[in-house]
Amino acid sequence: MKIIVDEKKGTFTIVPMTEAEETKISAVLSVLTPDQVLDYQGRSRDPENTKYVQAHFHIGGAKKKVRETKGNITFIGSKMEGGIELTLQGTSDDDKNEVGGIRDVCFFGAAGLIFIESTEVDGKKSMVVTAKKCKHCGANMISLSSCEWSTCSACAEKCEHVYVEGMVHGGGLDIGVGLFCEKCGRGKPKEPGEREKTVIEQHLDAEKKLGVHVVYKDGPPVNPEQAVQFNRMARGYAKSKARSAAKA
Repeated sequence: MKIIVDEKKGTFTIVPMTEAEETKISAVLSVLTPDQVLDYQGRSRDPENTKYVQAHFHIGGAKKKVRETKGNITFIGSKMEGGIELTLQGTSDDDKNEVGGIRDVCFFGAAGLIFIESTEVDGKKSMVVTAKKCKHCGANMISLSSCEWSTCSACAEKCEHVYVEGMVHGGGLDIGVGLFCEKCGRGKPKEPGEREKTVIEQHLDAEKKLGVHVVYKDGPPVNPEQAVQFNRMARGYAKSKARSAAKA
């Protein structure tokens, strides 16, 4: 599917690119009404390129509680019965990136996507959705920070910020520590000349100030402390090699 992002209007337009996708979008549009929510149901790896994900949604139907016992452990969850399932899978790499962004917004900041209207793009029936409505003015929102705090950028600009230190994430950072407004969630602007912390420095801060343990699954390095040691070794080797070259 093609994903058209309109940051000004705060919408995603989902355009089917295959015959199967056209059939699915038509079926979804036949049951949707304005402001109806497409419930987010998780993600899975994109079979065309596993570095990307697919995002799964459900329209209509009802949630049913599910219990499953494995050995001495009982898992309690829920699944949808009835309704229509919709899987968002990007066509191009850009589309796949946008699907990943939609997944993050739904997982961290919204319960799903809100249907706005149907439209046509290149003669194909498509649908326009947003992620959340601003709690102050009702504006459509699709950015992670706006949805997490239910506050659009326009309302955040009017906010009388009160900055506190705590956990931050997003923009390529999975976890770190920073200053953000406790009212609108926006980060405190950096002072002129202030250096941006590296990801490793952010991870070290998270361990020290938040009490979490950061582990790198594709290591070595296996944690930020080991990453610092590796960086020191690499710098030491580079300096030694430069001195040897100068003497030669």
